[in-house]
Amino acid sequence: LFCSLQLIHKLESNHQHQAPKLIPRNNANNNHKSKVSAMLPRKLSWQGATHASSLSSLPSSSTSSIRKKEQAKQSRLARGVWSGRVLFIFILASTGAFLGWGAHHVLSNAEMEMMEQQFHVVARGALIKFQRNFLRKTEAFAILQKMFENSFADAPWPYVTMTGFPQVVSSIIQAVDGCAMAYMPVVRSDQVEEFENFAYGWYNESGYPEGLAHSSFGKGVWGSDKTLNNTDKRYHDTESDYYTPVLQHSAGALQKFLMMNFWTNPSERASINATLQCIESRKLGHTEDNVQCTSLGDTFLCPKRGPTSLGTQAIVLPQDNTTVVGYIHSSVSWEWIMFEVDENLNGMSIVLTSDHGDAWTWNVENATAVLQGGGEEYFPQAYMMEGMHMRGESLVMNPPGVYSVNSAEFTITVVPTEVFCESYSTKNPIVGMVGAVLIIIMTSFFFGVYDWLVRKESNARQELLVAKREFMRFISHEVRTPLNSVCMGLALLEEELKEKEEASSIANSQESEETLLLHSIQRNTQSAVDVLNDLLNYDKVEAGSLSLELELVNVWDLIAKTVSEFKLSAQSKGIDLVEEINWKAPKRLQAVADPIRLVQVVRNLVSNAIKFTPKKGKMVQSGI
Repeated sequence: LFCSLQLIHKLESNHQHQAPKLIPRNNANNNHKSKVSAMLPRKLSWQGATHASSLSSLPSSSTSSIRKKEQAKQSRLARGVWSGRVLFIFILASTGAFLGWGAHHVLSNAEMEMMEQQFHVVARGALIKFQRNFLRKTEAFAILQKMFENSFADAPWPYVTMTGFPQVVSSIIQAVDGCAMAYMPVVRSDQVEEFENFAYGWYNESGYPEGLAHSSFGKGVWGSDKTLNNTDKRYHDTESDYYTPVLQHSAGALQKFLMMNFWTNPSERASINATLQCIESRKLGHTEDNVQCTSLGDTFLCPKRGPTSLGTQAIVLPQDNTTVVGYIHSSVSWEWIMFEVDENLNGMSIVLTSDHGDAWTWNVENATAVLQGGGEEYFPQAYMMEGMHMRGESLVMNPPGVYSVNSAEFTITVVPTEVFCESYSTKNPIVGMVGAVLIIIMTSFFFGVYDWLVRKESNARQELLVAKREFMRFISHEVRTPLNSVCMGLALLEEELKEKEEASSIANSQESEETLLLHSIQRNTQSAVDVLNDLLNYDKVEAGSLSLELELVNVWDLIAKTVSEFKLSAQSKGIDLVEEINWKAPKRLQAVADPIRLVQVVRNLVSNAIKFTPKKGKMVQSGI
């Protein structure tokens, strides 16, 4: 920006520093002029008249034309300078806009990157914690399963019960933070009546209250049908093709589902079928023995536990792991899995989905997961929009290879919300943008002040230059009138002196002292005329159109004549003016040059020599 401003000022003031162009005139014209001068009689009167007339060598029309050209040039320069200023202001404005946008963009991206990093770190940590909680709770299935398999390997199934079941399960639940659990033996159709007698007999022996597991129809395995007119909506199940009645529960005698055939419940049937398919796949050799045939069913909304999934674990005999003799049933509360939520998750959403179509959404507020509802209508916007930046972090809770292949696969996704994004949104991008623009504005202000000061100085120099020019023109024109009189007077004096010498018939090969003095005065007058012409040509110098008067010049004669002008000055100081020239070249040696400029150079040299030579000294004029 500084260089641009300097360029503008350079354009504004360069017309004050232009060197004159040296434009030689046509040599043919110069030769013609020399020939004409040679044909004229050598009379000082003619020369004097010529010199006097040369004072008006610059006509008013020529001066006016030069001024018009100069004005046109200055007008073009002024337009260029102002165009440069407009361009400079446009560049400043564009730079300010670009810097403001750049600052806002960079700072916004920095905030976004910091938010992304924080989100991914917190979300991954939370998901790993959720998965660990889920696996711990489902470990209760395997623990209780192994206890039944190892303790009752040779027992007569399905007539098997575990003494102290509520207390044992309670310890397991407490160890793994599990939920309620139930034991369900597999009963064939021909064993139902005998099993009912066994079950109620065991309840009586165990001290369970009278009337436990009784329904409106009496004792027996039951199913549920809401279309029935009885009080408990139960019916005696004697026609099912598969029986899995609840024989023992972690709640003991308080559990109302005792003797219910879970096979009659559609969601429970799906979970049991998935377990049976896993066992069948193991029998065919398609499933490894280390795979737990545990299946998770669909999720339902439990009033006290929130979204809950039911899980089923098959009990098999150690000697035959392909024969199912019973099931361990439990429920998994997802809110319990997300019980401990990090406070860094505030402002995020947690989405639970399964490949069976389940969908639940929680919002984290004050380090607590608050249920929003089930279904896609509760999904956060960032989760719904495909390809959206920072869609979320996901993790499968029950990875394949551990649970039954047909089990529902649950995935938890942590998604940022507007609340979370706003917590990382600051005014720094706005402040950065405004700061960048203010910097450009302040820079523009200082450069404007600098430009005003420079223009003020430039205008002052221009005014001074114009004043000098007008002064020179005024002095030149004022000096011209007396010089005209001097030149005409010298011409008349020369004529009278020449007539006087001819009348007295003075025959002398050398010119008289009066004639020499007269010629010296004429030469000095001619020098003054030349200087005056230079002053009058000042406009030409400014316009860059000063021309050199090139012609054939006898160098030695010009030098001799110029030096002779200073004989009186040298005599007044007692300086001996000696000429020592080695004439190796012809004395009539001529050169193409401007005689006026050449005389000025020689005159300056001789004048300085006389000025700095002490009195009664010696000044030698030498040349090769």
